[in-house]
Amino acid sequence: MVGIQYNPRHYPNPEVFRPSRWYDSTTDDSFLAFSIGPRSCIGKKFALAEGVCFLAHLLRDFEVSPLLEKNESIEGWKERVLSKVDVKLTLGLSNAPLLFKR
Repeated sequence: MVGIQYNPRHYPNPEVFRPSRWYDSTTDDSFLAFSIGPRSCIGKKFALAEGVCFLAHLLRDFEVSPLLEKNESIEGWKERVLSKVDVKLTLGLSNAPLLFKR
């Protein structure tokens, strides 16, 4: 499942974090995190709605920015945080230090 999401034939530059790659999607099977078909996650719609609500409330009250190390650029932060991690059964993210300002 994860290998399909990284296939350059389907997703140009799959290593780059670019959520906009799914904006023009006309089918429900372009983002496979919840699987597709008869065995797809029954909580998919709830999870997507809950995620949007959570982010809307968080971003309403806080300004979020990357917490940079000394003399680190935004690009350096992206390289450090979005580096390749061994994919196991579930997806993960390395430490992503962020600064939240009210």
